[in-house]
Amino acid sequence: MNKEFLWGSSISGGQCEGGYSSRSETVVDIIPQGKETRFAYLNHPGIYMQRPEGFYPSQDGIEFYEHYKEDIALFAEMGLKALRFSVLWSRIFLDDSLEPNEEGLQFYDNVIDELIKHHIEPIITTIHFDMPLWVVEKYNGFANRKVVELYEHYVRTIVQRYHDRVKYWISFCEINVMNHALYMVGGTILKDGENREQVLHQCAYHKLLANALLVKTCHEIDPDLKVGCEVAGTPCYPLTSSPLDYQLMMEEQRKDSRYTDVMVKGHFPYYFLKKLNEYHIDLKEEDMEIMKKNTLDFIAVSYYKTALASVDGVKDNPCLENTPFDWTIDPVGFRIMLNQMYERYEKPIMVVENGLGTYDQVEDGQIHDDYRIDYLNQHIQQMELAIEDGVDVIGYLTWAALDVVSTSEGMMSKRYGFIYVDRQDDGSGTFKRIPKDSFYWYQKLIKERMK
Repeated sequence: MNKEFLWGSSISGGQCEGGYSSRSETVVDIIPQGKETRFAYLNHPGIYMQRPEGFYPSQDGIEFYEHYKEDIALFAEMGLKALRFSVLWSRIFLDDSLEPNEEGLQFYDNVIDELIKHHIEPIITTIHFDMPLWVVEKYNGFANRKVVELYEHYVRTIVQRYHDRVKYWISFCEINVMNHALYMVGGTILKDGENREQVLHQCAYHKLLANALLVKTCHEIDPDLKVGCEVAGTPCYPLTSSPLDYQLMMEEQRKDSRYTDVMVKGHFPYYFLKKLNEYHIDLKEEDMEIMKKNTLDFIAVSYYKTALASVDGVKDNPCLENTPFDWTIDPVGFRIMLNQMYERYEKPIMVVENGLGTYDQVEDGQIHDDYRIDYLNQHIQQMELAIEDGVDVIGYLTWAALDVVSTSEGMMSKRYGFIYVDRQDDGSGTFKRIPKDSFYWYQKLIKERMK
């Protein structure tokens, strides 16, 4: 593994920033806490547009907006070589006027400069489940082609501002998760009587065009910039040797890989094109040309778990253990996913999320998270085997650098970070940062790997 390898970690604006009074709302700012409430909202977001009373954890996050210097100093102490973070579109454009918010632009100038001061490579994601709420309310997100234009203006603004210091750009977080989370990823709310699959395919077409426009914008402004899009890597196994299970596995994998197929190969695979035509999506020739000419420089990928395909319904994998939040633990699946992805696309891969979300206990001011160290160590070993296999992995960034508000539950108690943040599920806490045992383990691992 060469010294250019990016050992790092990741965070996102919608889960950590706060700074609520100096920006407009995002899609997650109005999602209350609680697993059942949160999933009800994600499935039917319109029910909360009136902001009922409740606790909205993303509005304050973990106050990274106020604590970024302290946090970045801790990241540097840990030895991170890269930090992937998201710029909040809602901090740059408070509404659909075309005038950017200078205060917001300056905040990210400060974050980038602080990272560079500490020799940490900044990596920007343009939207990480944190689309401005005004985009949803006024335009219904990527279901509306107008949002492609607004996105292009937004990214041109930030790329022009930061390109001299930021080499790596990522368009979207886990674009294929839109299959299940249309509101959070697409910024779209279904109207009564609408066909979900038709709307999903319209959003997918517009997001893929928007991704290509980010590539085009970056390469026009600075040909040395590298652009990726994050996809959720979730290998799927057939439960049995039944051909029906295998057929279902193939269909599930296609749903996940179809986005990357377009972004890397520059054209829609036949099975994706068939669906777009069935749903009467207007495929414009000039759009297809933009997507053809502006393909990704690298693939960003998250990896947490694997899935099973069974015609008999959802089943647990009897060969694997689960986390306390019922996500399978499958380090070997990580190696499988990296090999499958590189075999299919032959593009450099940057792992931008991999981590264990679980409960942590503070004991005498310390957090002994051997279970996290074990999880990460097993996954790193499998990644290194994939690199020995010949896979071109250019970086490994964990989720997350420090504890943040979890996406699926809105809980602080589902913790991923190397650094404990004293904020609890009810919003109480001092926001004090405490390095966990895993902090020192990762610090040592990076030093050893960089020799």
